[in-house]
Amino acid sequence: MKRMKPKGPQYFNTPPLRYSITPYSINSSILKNHQFILKQKDNAMSKAFFLEEIQDNIHVLYFDLQGESVNKFNTAVMEELRGITEKLEKRSDIRALLLMSRKPGIFIAGADVAEIKDLKDEAKGYEVARQGQEIFKRFGELPFLTISVIDGACMGGGTEISLACDYRLATDHPKTKIALPEVNLGILPGWGGTSRLPRMIGLQRALDMILTGRNYNAKRAWKNGVVDKVIPHEWALEKALEFAKEVLAGIGEKYLKRRKANDPATIVLEKTPVGRNIIFSQAEKMVLKKTHGHYPAPLKALEVVKKSYGKPLEKAFEIEARALGQLIVTDICKNLVQIFLWTDEIKKENGTAKKELTGTEVRKAGVLGAGVMGGGIAQLFASKEIPVRVKDIDYNVVSKAFQQAAKVLKEKVKRRRLSKLEFQQIMNRITGTVDYSGFKNAQLVVEAIVEDMNIKKKVLAELEQHVDTQTVIATNTSSLRVDEMSQALKHKKRFIGMHFFNPVHRMPLIEVVRGKSTSAEAVATVFNLAKKLGKTPIVVKDGPGFLVNRLLVPYMVEAISLLEEGHTVEAIDKAMLNFGMPMGPIELFDEVGIDVAYKAAKVLQNFMGDRMAESPILERMIEAGRLGKKSGKGFYRYQGKEKTYDPAVDELIDVKHKLLLDEDLMQKRMVYPMINEAARVLEEGVALRPRDVDVGMIFGTGFAPFRGGLLTYADKVGVKNVIDQLKQFEKDFGKRFKPSKALLELADSGFYGKKKKPARKAAPKTKTVKTQKTTQTEKSAKVTKSTKVKESKKSTKTSKETKKVQKEKTSQPAKATKAKSTTKSTKSKQSTEKVKKQSK
Repeated sequence: MKRMKPKGPQYFNTPPLRYSITPYSINSSILKNHQFILKQKDNAMSKAFFLEEIQDNIHVLYFDLQGESVNKFNTAVMEELRGITEKLEKRSDIRALLLMSRKPGIFIAGADVAEIKDLKDEAKGYEVARQGQEIFKRFGELPFLTISVIDGACMGGGTEISLACDYRLATDHPKTKIALPEVNLGILPGWGGTSRLPRMIGLQRALDMILTGRNYNAKRAWKNGVVDKVIPHEWALEKALEFAKEVLAGIGEKYLKRRKANDPATIVLEKTPVGRNIIFSQAEKMVLKKTHGHYPAPLKALEVVKKSYGKPLEKAFEIEARALGQLIVTDICKNLVQIFLWTDEIKKENGTAKKELTGTEVRKAGVLGAGVMGGGIAQLFASKEIPVRVKDIDYNVVSKAFQQAAKVLKEKVKRRRLSKLEFQQIMNRITGTVDYSGFKNAQLVVEAIVEDMNIKKKVLAELEQHVDTQTVIATNTSSLRVDEMSQALKHKKRFIGMHFFNPVHRMPLIEVVRGKSTSAEAVATVFNLAKKLGKTPIVVKDGPGFLVNRLLVPYMVEAISLLEEGHTVEAIDKAMLNFGMPMGPIELFDEVGIDVAYKAAKVLQNFMGDRMAESPILERMIEAGRLGKKSGKGFYRYQGKEKTYDPAVDELIDVKHKLLLDEDLMQKRMVYPMINEAARVLEEGVALRPRDVDVGMIFGTGFAPFRGGLLTYADKVGVKNVIDQLKQFEKDFGKRFKPSKALLELADSGFYGKKKKPARKAAPKTKTVKTQKTTQTEKSAKVTKSTKVKESKKSTKTSKETKKVQKEKTSQPAKATKAKSTTKSTKSKQSTEKVKKQSK
């Protein structure tokens, strides 16, 4: 007898849906101590899945991918899951199945990202999506109760298979995070997630999860209806069994009712065509505001939800799969996937050539300096359960570190990402002092005092007398030489740069600066600590500005040169926002602090000479007390969260109008010198490989991720084309644009040694517009006109490309072969069938 279709709530004549929970790792001690007897095992030839009967015909399907640190869905695993599902379809003795993980802290990391990178055909992408949808659909339609038990990280495909189950549970473990992060890889949830989630928890809640890719902890997932119950991590298996028995007893309907928001406003919005249009319109505005239209995946995901919501689930799957196929072959997808793979590589490294080296485990830390950076660093250590001691000259100053840490943590409490108890526990790990008491117990001390070489040397020499001989001493300097600083120390091997970026709690990069005397042990210690702190580390050789600032400061100073030539602040910032930067270079001056940026620029100008422009504007700004955001006024004026251009800056610029460039040339003026300097950085060994430059610029400056990084972008444009444009700029604007010998040598190979190169294009010549001195308003009008012409050309080009894509879409790939149907066992219990119907 065929299994009856489950009955359940209908949404816009949509077939009943199945809801599932993602299995997460179960602590081994729990498994050893649980009081149930394992009755049956079916593990023959399995490499990822292990079936065990626990009690009363309730089974657990453990996901434990052999030879891997995480569970992930690759081709082999998906085929194994298909085979296991076919066997389970024939089982009449099973009443309930719990999907769980045996890997600590990990449920399922999602699809194998390396396989996404290899997909280069739209039809193949469509096929992979359809196959995954079919396998998860069959798993969710097994003839017994299915419950996903999420204990640890549940990403992408892990969330999607959970959505296919009848119920979902999540543990209260700190590592339990649930997400659909596909948009961050340039694609969308293509194994049913984009289709199932809106039907399950409602449009508004689902769009927030799908379009942002943000992580939900267990509590937030429960509140939004993604999971049905939060259970204790320590008793995950026992509580999951209790839940299964409760549902089998017929009292699981109460969990189904709370999945969707039921307030009147939400009901009106989501149940009516007009209301849904409002939701979709607001979601689109939110996406465009955040992405500036550079990332097609969120918009495509929104389009899929809009087209498929209310349609039969199978039709929705078809729309979802086609969209995945279109996205997966884009350059943006490949770039974002490559960035993910780079960060995954770094997680497996220790920063040295000695792969077996682990360095010293940092159990306690010290921080010298209680300013903004010192307080931020202390907060980060304490948040990662590392007790930290902060020292400064007096307790009034020390208190500032506590205030800075509390400010960051209170914001998290306000956003409900941290409880008040957790806030207090973190703050209790921070202690203050005006002497060196307690520093003897620290495995690492970070110096974060004023950027003055003489003061730093004096303090470091003093510090060395109060710490253990094995204590690693790190400096957080952003531009001063590590090697020169080390001269103040007797034990130079343990001295290293650990450059955090401001604000510490947000910026994901740490530069691990290796001096001439720095030991591999010290490098491994700081590199592994950076990973523990949740940051992405890159190792760089000591030198002026290290890696990131050496490339970034010339970019910022070139923006000042454009300002002197008559371009407005708004036009310059707008050009780089349109390029994909998180903020414009002029706003970045305000954010960093104009005085801080000026000091860094002076250090680099002494080193780079005529390779970097000079300008009196920054000095004038400092003299006028315009230090940026921290003083309430810089190039912009700040009132609360409001930012407006301040016309008073015009008097400080005080330059005659010389020329105006279109937006494209403005972007190249600022970006191409970074490429030129990056070639030198690699030649000098400041960065070991192009990957480190790209990772450093993306995570240290926010360089447009969709472009793949500075050097990936250079290869895409063509290094020869970059060289030609720099030569033209050299003629028009001076020696600072002269292509370096290192860059010239990369003309044919590119930075990554790819064989296929872009066609060479003639560099556009700069046209000079001679006028008298003009106001910023007049300048803005001229730049706007120039920019509009440029944008018009881009729009025409985009329109042609869109028509081409639409034409290609008409050739639809062949549908994936459906898995052969399996006859359901006639022995399935009626009580289990009844529970199954209710959960749909």
